[in-house]
Amino acid sequence: MKQKGNSIRLLLTVVLIAFTGITLSANGLNLNGSGSRAMGMAGAVISWTNDVSLFYFNPAGAANAKGTWISLFETNLLPSGTYNAAAFGVDAKTNSKLYPAGALGFIKPLSDKLTIGLGIYTPSGTGASWDGDQLKNLAGGKVYAWESFLGVVTVSPLVAYKISDQLAVGATINLNIGMMDIKRPGVGQYEESLTGMGLGATFGMQFTPSDKLAFGLSYKLPVNVTLKGDATMASANLLGAATESEITRKTTLPMWLGAGVSFKPMDKLRLAVDVNWTNWKKLNEIPVEFSDTTWTLLMGHPVYKGAFDQTLELDWKDCIQYRIGAEYMFCEQWAVRLGYMRDPSPAPLATMNILLPQIPYNMFTFGVGYTSAKFSVNAALEILRGQEQTVPLALTSKMPGVHNMNIMVPSITIAYHFN
Repeated sequence: MKQKGNSIRLLLTVVLIAFTGITLSANGLNLNGSGSRAMGMAGAVISWTNDVSLFYFNPAGAANAKGTWISLFETNLLPSGTYNAAAFGVDAKTNSKLYPAGALGFIKPLSDKLTIGLGIYTPSGTGASWDGDQLKNLAGGKVYAWESFLGVVTVSPLVAYKISDQLAVGATINLNIGMMDIKRPGVGQYEESLTGMGLGATFGMQFTPSDKLAFGLSYKLPVNVTLKGDATMASANLLGAATESEITRKTTLPMWLGAGVSFKPMDKLRLAVDVNWTNWKKLNEIPVEFSDTTWTLLMGHPVYKGAFDQTLELDWKDCIQYRIGAEYMFCEQWAVRLGYMRDPSPAPLATMNILLPQIPYNMFTFGVGYTSAKFSVNAALEILRGQEQTVPLALTSKMPGVHNMNIMVPSITIAYHFN
């Protein structure tokens, strides 16, 4: 039975590696969407998206497709994080790595009104990788691995319908495939590796009263995900416990609601504003259950609780993102884009954690695109500037000190239009 579970986990891991790396989230666990055209406008596309980003932002955009197309999106995240805890003699930086992510989308109109499609993309992800030698003062002078990864890949069959020339609706069924890996100190090195699935849906609407004005709404259902796998504690045998236990975690991808408006003050210029609300308050914690009864007993032990109680405390709050974007068409083929997003952190200072980094960001974006009769190529660059977070030593927290993160995200999207 365990061999079968490992085979399923390996298959899910291959799928996740193909579409996401150990990426850093923008808001909670959410990434900034998929598609370089959307990224170039800071994701302010709910009212008008009609490319691969529609699977993430608003499936109603598929109803306005002008033919069958397939699109591939590829991006790389270059994070740079710091953690300074002078009281413990810690001055640490994240390991220098490049983390890939991507998306694949296919859209086919069946008639003037009905369109279907299929998208595979990365809606959520967070994590970090730190130099254990720089954190040894937090672990009794010993060097341990400090790494985390929580990623989701979503497979979304889509249907969209054009009710009239002005009004379109769309929906996707979302099969969410999740994986979670953690490495941190425990009784010796602690490691866990989990996978799981959850089913959700996205509903969207676009209303275009004129060629110059458009409105959009998009709603994602909350998704409960149960993650299962194995955990190891290298020195647990010193306490009379097994060094390995099966493990279960339950978490939620929360409800998300977005609204947007775009308008064209002139034929070549589009301006857009979006507001996104995420119900992160539902995530108080990510609890843990061990199948090994000794591990469970040690979770409540006054001395060893800190090592065996691997609950991830969050106590997050709901957050609102504000996005502003602009697109200027130099001609029918060439476009340039700019955008800005204010991205708050849902985490209070008391639960700041270097393994689930939650930093408020100011995000600036730039993009360029070329479109021909059959092909389109779009590129974008996101620059996320973190707002330094100082956690007082007196505050009840496991991670006092100064936290910060900056991220650069280049991307490219290629699409082929069949007709």
